[in-house]
Amino acid sequence: MGFVEELKTGNFSLYGQWCALLSGVLLIVLGVVTLIAHPIYSILAIVFGAICILIEIPFLLKLCPTGPSFDRAFGGLKNHWWRFVAYLAFAIIMWSSLAKGGGILAIGAVTVTIAAACYLVAAVKKQSKVTISMLGGSGVQSHHGFDTTNALPI
Repeated sequence: MGFVEELKTGNFSLYGQWCALLSGVLLIVLGVVTLIAHPIYSILAIVFGAICILIEIPFLLKLCPTGPSFDRAFGGLKNHWWRFVAYLAFAIIMWSSLAKGGGILAIGAVTVTIAAACYLVAAVKKQSKVTISMLGGSGVQSHHGFDTTNALPI
């Protein structure tokens, strides 16, 4: 399934994942750009951007060795509610950068807010977690939440 087909599915889990990946890239770039002017919020933006990318691309977590405490911390972020809470916290902190004059960081705050909203809608609608096809996911899951793309007929 391609990008356009994923947009037509109506699954807010996919929309949230796309927005979170965009947020991760934007937060890292904007954090580097504003590092001298707003060092605290820039460092937070870079850290939040890296966390967004690690949450949304599980393959990256498999590349680096992790301990049990790290797995417990990020293990809960597999469902929509926890991702909503995490992204909402990131958004609130990035929105607070406006009080200190971090105007360009608001772009990252907007995208993180949209990602949080998408995950909230996905959680309320009880939509299954789907990985975007660009990252190796099938983009579609069966009604019971299991990936049946490569399943053999009975």
